[in-house]
Amino acid sequence: MKKTFKLLLICLMVSSAAIAQQSANVQIIELNSQSFKQKVWNFDKDKSFVRIGNLPIILDFYATWCRPCKMLAPHLQTIQNKYKGKLVVYRIDVDQQPELARLFKIEAMPTIVFMGSKNSYKSELGYKDYAEFENIVKTNFFKK
Repeated sequence: MKKTFKLLLICLMVSSAAIAQQSANVQIIELNSQSFKQKVWNFDKDKSFVRIGNLPIILDFYATWCRPCKMLAPHLQTIQNKYKGKLVVYRIDVDQQPELARLFKIEAMPTIVFMGSKNSYKSELGYKDYAEFENIVKTNFFKK
């Protein structure tokens, strides 16, 4: 009986920790053309790039069929959670949003766009392991 109770207690604690971790995750927002114009850049109003907001932005241009995109997605989620309130990560499905893909001249996936300043951005092409990806984030947004 004691073993069963201990096992049940351990399972309950592990489940509670998993639920708490999931609730701490900040969902990455999927952008369409309309929401992009509200949150990132209203390219109808400003023909040259003028970013909206003050927080650094990471745009993940991906495709649902792209294996490297799927491999990169957990890294983006971890970055979004780690730097919660210090940067924002958005995802853009290139098949659903070809206008946005053309706007940034996306030709391969994954392409990650880093927007730190109001008037410029930097693109990175291809899969990166987590350590390399976080180093790029720190270099682009949190230089000291």
